[in-house]
Amino acid sequence: MGDDSEWLKLPTEEKCQHKVWKARVSGYEEATKLFNSIDDEKSPEFNKYAGLIKKFVTDSNAVAQEKALDPVLVFVENAAVASRICSDVMNGIIAKCLNASKQKTKDKAMEIIMMFVEIEKQDVVQDCLIQGLENKQPKVVVACIQCLRTALRDFGSKVMTIKPILKTLPKLLEDRDKNVREETKQLVIEVYRWIGAAIKPQMTHFKPLQVSELEAEFEKLPNQKAQQCRFLRSQQDLKAKMEEQAAAGGGGDGNTEDVEEGPGEDIDPYELMEAVDILTKLPKDFFEKIEAKKWQERRESLDALDKVLEACPKIQPGEYGNLVRALLKVIGKDTNVMLVALGARCLAALAKGLRKKFSTYGSSCVSVILEKFKEKKVTVVTALREAIDAVYLTVTLDTVTEDTLACLENKNPSIRMESAAFLGRCFARCTPSTLPKKQLKLYCVGLLKTVNDTTPDVREASFQALGTAMKVVSEKNVAPFLIDVEAIKMQKIQECCQKAVLLNARGEPRSGSGGSAPAKAPSEPKPVARPATAKPAAAASKGGKKVADKKKSKGPEEVIETTLSDDAVLEKVGVHLPPEVLVQIESANWKERLAGMEIFTDVVKGLSKEEIPCQAFIRTIGKKPGLKDTNFQVLKLRIDLIAHLAKNSIFSKCSADFCLAQLVEKIGDVKNGVAVKEALSCIAEATSLEYVSKEVVILAFDQKNPKNQSETLNWLTAAVKEFGFKINIKPMLESIKKAFSATNPVVRTSAITLVGVIYMYMGPPLRMFFESEKPALLQQIDSEIEKVKGEKPPAPTRGATTGAPDDEEDADEADGAPVEEVPVADLLPRNDIGDKITPELLTEMADKNWKVRNEALQKVVAILNEAKFILPNLGQLPDAIKTRLGDANKGFAIGICVTLATNLGPHCKVHIKTIGPALIGCLTDSKPHLRAAAMNALNAWVEHTTLTPLVEVEAFSDALKLENPNLRQELLAWLTEKLPPHKQLPTEFKMCIPHLLSCLEDRNGDVRKKAQEALVPFMIHTTYESVYKATSKLKPSSKDQILSIIEKAKANIPAKPTKVKKSKQAPKELEVTSQPARPSSAASSDGGSESKPESKPESKPVSKTAVRGKNKPAPPTSKKKKEEDTSPPLSMTVSKEQRFKDEKNMKVLKWNFIEPRLEYVEQLKLQMERNVSKGLFDQLFHKDFKMHIKAIETLIKCMESLQEASICNLDLILKWLSLRFFDTNPSMLNKALEYLQNLFTMLSDIDYHLHDIEATSFIPYLVTKVGDSKDNVRRDVRTIFRLIYKVFPASRMFSYLIDGLKSKNSKQRAECLDELGCLIESYGITICQPSPAHALKIIAQQISDRDNGVRNAALNSVVTAYMILGDAIFKFTGSLNDKEQSLLDERIKRSMKNKNNARTQPEEKPRMIPAANVPTRSASQGNLSSAGHGVPKSASSNSMKKEYCLDVDERIGPRTEVPQLMQFDLDELFQPVSMPKIKARPPSPSMKLFNSTDAATSVGYVISQITSTDISVCVKALAQIDSVLKDGSCAEIFSSHMDQFLLAMSMQFKMAYSTHMEDLNTPKDEVIKLYRCLMGTLLATFQHSTLAVRASKDILRDLLQNLVTILLDGRLLEVEEGPQVIRSVNVMIVKIVEKADHTNIMSALVRLLQDCLSSETCSFKFIELIMKCLWKMIRMLPTIVDDLNLERILYDIHLFMKAFPSSSWKDRQNDLPLRTVKTMLHTLAMLKSHKIMSHLGVISNENSEVTAYLQKALKNDTSNSKTEDMNGTEDMKTPRSSKSKRLSKSTHDMLAEIFKKIGSKENTVEGLNDLYDFKKKHPEADLDPFLKKSSQFFQDYIERGLKKIEADREGKKITPLSTGGMITIDTGNYQNLPQTADGTGEKDYYLERLRVLRSKCGLDNAANEKVEPAPAAKPVVPEPQPFDNTDAIKFSITSSIPDVEPDKSASSVDVMALKERLERVKRLAKS
Repeated sequence: MGDDSEWLKLPTEEKCQHKVWKARVSGYEEATKLFNSIDDEKSPEFNKYAGLIKKFVTDSNAVAQEKALDPVLVFVENAAVASRICSDVMNGIIAKCLNASKQKTKDKAMEIIMMFVEIEKQDVVQDCLIQGLENKQPKVVVACIQCLRTALRDFGSKVMTIKPILKTLPKLLEDRDKNVREETKQLVIEVYRWIGAAIKPQMTHFKPLQVSELEAEFEKLPNQKAQQCRFLRSQQDLKAKMEEQAAAGGGGDGNTEDVEEGPGEDIDPYELMEAVDILTKLPKDFFEKIEAKKWQERRESLDALDKVLEACPKIQPGEYGNLVRALLKVIGKDTNVMLVALGARCLAALAKGLRKKFSTYGSSCVSVILEKFKEKKVTVVTALREAIDAVYLTVTLDTVTEDTLACLENKNPSIRMESAAFLGRCFARCTPSTLPKKQLKLYCVGLLKTVNDTTPDVREASFQALGTAMKVVSEKNVAPFLIDVEAIKMQKIQECCQKAVLLNARGEPRSGSGGSAPAKAPSEPKPVARPATAKPAAAASKGGKKVADKKKSKGPEEVIETTLSDDAVLEKVGVHLPPEVLVQIESANWKERLAGMEIFTDVVKGLSKEEIPCQAFIRTIGKKPGLKDTNFQVLKLRIDLIAHLAKNSIFSKCSADFCLAQLVEKIGDVKNGVAVKEALSCIAEATSLEYVSKEVVILAFDQKNPKNQSETLNWLTAAVKEFGFKINIKPMLESIKKAFSATNPVVRTSAITLVGVIYMYMGPPLRMFFESEKPALLQQIDSEIEKVKGEKPPAPTRGATTGAPDDEEDADEADGAPVEEVPVADLLPRNDIGDKITPELLTEMADKNWKVRNEALQKVVAILNEAKFILPNLGQLPDAIKTRLGDANKGFAIGICVTLATNLGPHCKVHIKTIGPALIGCLTDSKPHLRAAAMNALNAWVEHTTLTPLVEVEAFSDALKLENPNLRQELLAWLTEKLPPHKQLPTEFKMCIPHLLSCLEDRNGDVRKKAQEALVPFMIHTTYESVYKATSKLKPSSKDQILSIIEKAKANIPAKPTKVKKSKQAPKELEVTSQPARPSSAASSDGGSESKPESKPESKPVSKTAVRGKNKPAPPTSKKKKEEDTSPPLSMTVSKEQRFKDEKNMKVLKWNFIEPRLEYVEQLKLQMERNVSKGLFDQLFHKDFKMHIKAIETLIKCMESLQEASICNLDLILKWLSLRFFDTNPSMLNKALEYLQNLFTMLSDIDYHLHDIEATSFIPYLVTKVGDSKDNVRRDVRTIFRLIYKVFPASRMFSYLIDGLKSKNSKQRAECLDELGCLIESYGITICQPSPAHALKIIAQQISDRDNGVRNAALNSVVTAYMILGDAIFKFTGSLNDKEQSLLDERIKRSMKNKNNARTQPEEKPRMIPAANVPTRSASQGNLSSAGHGVPKSASSNSMKKEYCLDVDERIGPRTEVPQLMQFDLDELFQPVSMPKIKARPPSPSMKLFNSTDAATSVGYVISQITSTDISVCVKALAQIDSVLKDGSCAEIFSSHMDQFLLAMSMQFKMAYSTHMEDLNTPKDEVIKLYRCLMGTLLATFQHSTLAVRASKDILRDLLQNLVTILLDGRLLEVEEGPQVIRSVNVMIVKIVEKADHTNIMSALVRLLQDCLSSETCSFKFIELIMKCLWKMIRMLPTIVDDLNLERILYDIHLFMKAFPSSSWKDRQNDLPLRTVKTMLHTLAMLKSHKIMSHLGVISNENSEVTAYLQKALKNDTSNSKTEDMNGTEDMKTPRSSKSKRLSKSTHDMLAEIFKKIGSKENTVEGLNDLYDFKKKHPEADLDPFLKKSSQFFQDYIERGLKKIEADREGKKITPLSTGGMITIDTGNYQNLPQTADGTGEKDYYLERLRVLRSKCGLDNAANEKVEPAPAAKPVVPEPQPFDNTDAIKFSITSSIPDVEPDKSASSVDVMALKERLERVKRLAKS
């Protein structure tokens, strides 16, 4: 007890180390609790135990050890320090735990190992486990294998690297312990689950028995792709995503997991090759010999050239003019046809090697080659075809137009035929854009002549060419040129069109370009699901043995059927057919047989698939006479019935055996041969093509009928094209060779044709099988191969019918989709040359005599050439070759290495560890051609394997150790090319880092350069940290310099290695592109997995486009599948936000350079390839500028059709355009600028805001083009600048322009200065960034520039700033020398003088008219067109347009349609309106911003917050502004910011109704709150008269437009407090009309009315509300007329009348807007009299309708003035009742009805009579409330009408008017006269009347000007009752405004009599 109590008191740490095992157990338990209780993974407690944990696992006591593993597991799971002790703990577990006797201990140990993997120490775990495999105890080895298998099963192959595991498998499988072997087999099976057939090559080292056992186990595995089920700490996002997929039902679906991961993206081998300068490799006397007289010498030179070209597939650009001319001379003039063919072959190789660099010589080659087609030798023609096709790839179609059209008219038919055929091949590579109508017409004219040629071959080639052209541009585009073609020939052309195969840029068939057979595929429904057991067709595209393995499981299960007895056949047939029919079928009378077969056919067609006894029916058909029936009609019925049964019944191979022999006998039948072939194809669909082809060919060659043999081969040729290459090639080749030996030439021809088709699938290796044939036959085979060379096999259109409906991949590939690749490696017979590598041969190779060694090497070459394809069993040959590669004369040995790599193929990986380092050692040679040969050999070996074996043997590190500059230079350049796309290399590659750093210090400059270029590729595989750590061993003198180089390279490291990137990007791509294709009812995961087949099996087939869009981003299922280009040009696979994030995190290069470097271009390619279609991608990065133009045209189209995608890829597009600014082609540059104008116009229309990264990567390069030498370019760039201001803050743009002043280009500096001046003038001095002082100083420095244009521009900009700042400008410009100061003073003086002279000019004429400054429109109002009508906006109106947009431009997504405007009941408007109470207004924030020294900046900042998309931010900003407005002194701060403030308010209003109201996620209460706050602040602003008058015209126009739009927003009626908001807006509009500057508001209303009428989408309700605002302004005119700027108002009315003249209103339904404007003119004329004419100076047009109307109004007014005065005294005789009686409700309604009648044109007379009767009946009724709501003219009209009625009824005499009206006593004015107690109202009324009359008569009113009329007296237009807030602008229109022209009168005015009369009036008023 004493001992127990002693250790019980010890702390936990000491307990865990105690000698007593019980104490340790207690300590372990306490440690477990302690570790569980710690939340912080970096807790110091964990550090205390870090050193003890490794002792825990090695506890000597079994019980304690088991207990010790519990705290270890918790520690590893929770402690951050656990990763440091991983290696020690792992070693302890392997040594002590995995061999423990207790199973529980083992389980816990394995769980700890898995936890170490989870905390991302998988590398250490795997290394330790692999080391554990070498343990002597089998139990430990078994446990280690189990751990590896478990880790691989749970974490997957991306976490647990499989490659190190594979090395250990052979040894483990040979272990003596059975358990080790069995566990290893399980590990192999697990590896197979993850990598599939890729493991099979590794199994060549296993024992055959083990291989067979493993393959049997592989077959038992389910057809599902392995999935990760446990995740690293860094993979928790992936875990959540997969759990979501599983929850949504998309994770476990077989149809997504069955798809094999396709190979990586195809890379053009040409791009990977190193360009070689072949001119240096030519013999020195090449050009002399090629012109020698002896043909042998010419041939010798051509052979030398041919060898050089064959060894150099990629040629370095250079001057090849002499070489091309020499070859053309040989082709065109040499008499030896053999040399002609050789020259053509060399020219083709040269063109292929140079590609587009050959275009310089292409045009001269075409004519020579076409002329040489007169030769008839097949070899020559074939070579010429190959040459001209190669040349065409380097030029364009228009280049060859002239030569080809000329050759179409050549006298030689061969030339005509080949020219037409060449055109057909050219057309096959064209697209509609590259074959324009202009060229098409030229070609059609030429080909139509050859269509009628007397030579059949010429006609056929012409038909083919026209058919191909028709397929390219469609029949409707070709038809106009083929009008005169005969019907038969037209049919032939159409047939050729159907058969034509169009090719893409790589020479592969395009999607949907197959012949007529593939065209049938889309008509059948495409299945959208398949059973989970079905394997996708495209899985076979993996190649190698994988295809063969997959074929077995791909299709449905084979139908097994036994042979029926004769009795059973009769019994089954008797169920469906009566006995008499069976008798008829066997009758000798053909008519009876025919009748019986017809009945038989009808019965079969009426049965379902399951009811048909197929074998019984087939055998019944075959009964005598069977298919030997002599009557062709009966025979056809029999054959067709067999075909029907094959299609519509369960057709087995047993059934096929009963009919195939008879079918083959009839395949050569003239009448029924076609039907037989169709029947064979149907049987092949029902069973398999492999089976049918094998049986049919054997049956055919067992016969002696050559016709049947030939047709059988012809059928097989067509079947291979239809079904794909699904035949067993080995037995087929034997049959083909039999056919070659046939005596009948037709059979041989058919066999050769079949070889050509098979060649399309197998490629060049097929040719090897026929090397033993006769030369003549080989020549025919080569000729056939040449016909199909370069062609891709067509897409399969037929397949196994029972499997096809469930095969989704086949459905996807129905239209020109990829085809399975043939496993050529398995098909080629490989020879074992191990026996031929004898010891004697090896001894000779090692002999000291070089001649003996050379002979031995020649023997090796002979062995390799004889064997062709060899097995890897080479004995000691690789070591011997390795030795010879060290010889001084190593060229021959290097050539053997190339041959060896070619012959070994994929088996190169066995010997690359031997040959590879030796080839790398050859790079030390000083001879360039030997180094090039060694590099070529190294590429040949690496092409069949990877770099990994070379890394494992440390070949690279050993080579870089050598301080040989040649080796270092060549090897580093090669690694720079190979490393980036390569998968992750082993850790041994890090051994190269020290040598790479030493290369950075190498004395040779080229080595240092290559080492710098190799830094990034090396760091991709070794990480930056590894390279950085390696610098610690460098010398201090060089360390800093190398560190700077490494840091610079770090910025260029891509985000992640290529492999990881692909695996992570695939789900994202799938997610984006698959969503549109999902059926709405199908449950799909967010990851974009396909919909379940069980969810909707009966769903409609997915469209072709949808399927492609869905499958495009996923790993391609075959090569062709990846290459087809059917997707939209732009997609949103990778989001723009992700790219911005990568750039901010420095994962990619920042787009900043002086000249574009290769790494920037490559980075852009990498970013664009996922979001751009293949076709557009090729155009974007093509070397030909014409392709760039086509790409831009495609982008222009995408702006309309793919606007969202264009915006998503905007940053990439702008980056690409910035690269194009460095190109020199003017056509391309103009097209780019055109696109940019359209692009930024579109961005402006949708209120897009340019991101900083987008601007940074584009605007600086655009600024460089403003200094272009071409005027049109500079003009376009300036236009783009104007457009950019709408989507990007002008202040930020100012900074880029300032930077543009650093350029050496004087034109650029001048243009930038001009633009800076415009910005300062338009936006004010605050636009200067970073401060006015800094910017103006830089601008002023340009005054001293030597260039006159720069000086002038600088002076103008400074003067512009002077106009704003005055003399304060000199504080900012800094010190200028005397000359510069004098220039500036003179320019300021001149400008001030010009400014004074310009003051007489109209105020509204702006400085400039930017084309792009068209204001953005309201979404709800529609498209208001203002361009082309009237004066453009002034500079002030633009001053705040985009500078203070801030984040508002980012808030609007895709624009929505204009909302449907609601129709209101106008009677509701008379109800009282109360201002809404502002609820939940946040308290006013601190005023510290406004107390700052820079108040302008603070105000601008707060105003900018109003435009925030966040409602809370906006409300806080409004509250802050409210607090300022309440303080009268602070309110003045806003005086200079009024336009900016109102613009921000207008934009927030626009955002509220266009974004917030549409956003379902934004609560409507928040929107109402926003409306209240906006209204309150706006109302408070307009209550300050000094602020209200500061609003400019255009700002008011935009503000009113948005307010009226809100007023008509029907959505507000659906919100609880919406109507209250509408009434508040009502009041706000009235307040703006009353308080704003009257000139500006009236001009704004007129302009807004004009814009509304110009728009086709603007509703009349909108127009009506604008007119009501104008009517209120008309009523206010008498009081405000003297404050108006009449020039501006009349000019705006002039623009309105010019846009909508009176004559144009005849076609309109309503002319109320015109009459409203004329009423305004008439009122102004009445108020200003003849003085109004002095305000027409701005209107330059003498024929202006405004001028004419004013003159007419003044003339009529003058004529009527006397008559009006004569009746004036009578006006006063009608007393006005002092008090009117209040009308009852019924009386009021009756009167309202009467006025409505008067208001309608049809019932005006009736209404006037009713009103007269009403006044008689109710004389006490007061009509003023009704009359005051109408115009003065309407009141007069009613009064005159009533007096006319009274005169008519009482017989009074009336004076007729010229207009047809009546002049009566006007009592209206008197009735409207306001009454006051002292009569001052009457007095003022008559004084004003006198003043008006004197003005009309042209008398001076100077004496009366001191008498100001009272506001209540408005003689001409009486003011209605003051508007309260209830009326607003929605007063009802009781009538249409009648014509406003006054009555005409010819009476003159007696001025003296008028004076006397007025004096009497005055006396009367005083009395």
